[in-house]
Amino acid sequence: MKKKVTLSQAELVLLAIYRTSNGTSGRVPFEEIVIRAWKDFPTEFSLNNYPQYPDSYPVSKRLTSDLITGRLVISVSKEVYKLTEKGLESAQEIEGRVSSEEPRKVPTEKLLNREQQEIIKYTSRTRTFSSWKQGKKDELIDFDARMFFQFSTGTALKERKRRVETVKEAMDRAVLLQVKDADALKELCDFLVQKFSHLLEEG
Repeated sequence: MKKKVTLSQAELVLLAIYRTSNGTSGRVPFEEIVIRAWKDFPTEFSLNNYPQYPDSYPVSKRLTSDLITGRLVISVSKEVYKLTEKGLESAQEIEGRVSSEEPRKVPTEKLLNREQQEIIKYTSRTRTFSSWKQGKKDELIDFDARMFFQFSTGTALKERKRRVETVKEAMDRAVLLQVKDADALKELCDFLVQKFSHLLEEG
């Protein structure tokens, strides 16, 4: 029987930052760290007597008293943090220990933010995606692209581009996390952007 890995609270917070940033040294808001730590390690980061709510105090304490002083994490702006090179290496080592303890698959809904979850949910149910899966890509028209990206003929160009970028970011994240249908959705997304590029141009 494998020995159970025991981690300190500081290591758990470090791991939460690592997972929230998708294993990078990208910027992570404090609130996302709190939520991630609470979802992954509820016994350590829930409010006493109210386990349905996260407790931000231990997260804040470990950030300031352990992780920042240990140069594993730096504060890049108010309530926004990122892993240092040293922190990234430490987090990778901890994740490796935890993963070797037992197969662990983190529910993808914990890694996609709410907006991204809604985008994947919506686009996977569109007529556009249904036609794509049936091999009818040649039958797709402007209307299908607009429905997929959720803008109309009256939507300003700047807003159209913003919505397309938001969808593309959600697709990229979903592919990384191996969400169901993500690969096909991303292929469709790229196809629509290329075929109907005129929808994102002046004129």
